[in-house]
Amino acid sequence: MEKNTETKALILEKAIELFAAKGYDGVGVQEICTESKITKPTLYYYFTSKTGLLSAIIEEKSSELYNTLKEASKYLRDFILSLTKILESTIDFALENPDFYRLHCTLSSSSQDSEAGKLYKPVFEKIQNLITDFFLNSVAEFGNMKGKEKLYSRIFLQTCQALALDIIQNRLEKTDAMIFSVIHSFVYGVAAG
Repeated sequence: MEKNTETKALILEKAIELFAAKGYDGVGVQEICTESKITKPTLYYYFTSKTGLLSAIIEEKSSELYNTLKEASKYLRDFILSLTKILESTIDFALENPDFYRLHCTLSSSSQDSEAGKLYKPVFEKIQNLITDFFLNSVAEFGNMKGKEKLYSRIFLQTCQALALDIIQNRLEKTDAMIFSVIHSFVYGVAAG
């Protein structure tokens, strides 16, 4: 049974690496099998199809991301501290799971008409709703956000994604000064809005 678990984990790992590097549509089943050193029937045994494989990746890894953000987005009655916690948690998750995070960003922005986009849409909406709820809970602190919570949550989530992606691609370094600057610039924009 342990070998079955190891084989399944290896297939998931290789598929995440390939999908992150080439996109879901850019990778064929044979390439995943070759990288995993398995046969197609083995892949189909565990996942039934390439779509089934992507569904398994989404189920496993996106729940980790969601749970990370759920914990981070608990409103602490301190808007700046809470935003900082969300941003740092996003970056830390991305650093711990760089291939999946690249895939997450790609899937988040894929066409909702594509197979991958349709599969990922509920996950991204769930994450978006989590951050929107955080902003709704923050309205008491920043009353001028009222009615714009969804907009601000989208802007903040996109900012977190872009920064985390830049950091894992070594285009930006995670520093306390950078996080401070981003959070305070965002809060200034909210306060001025």
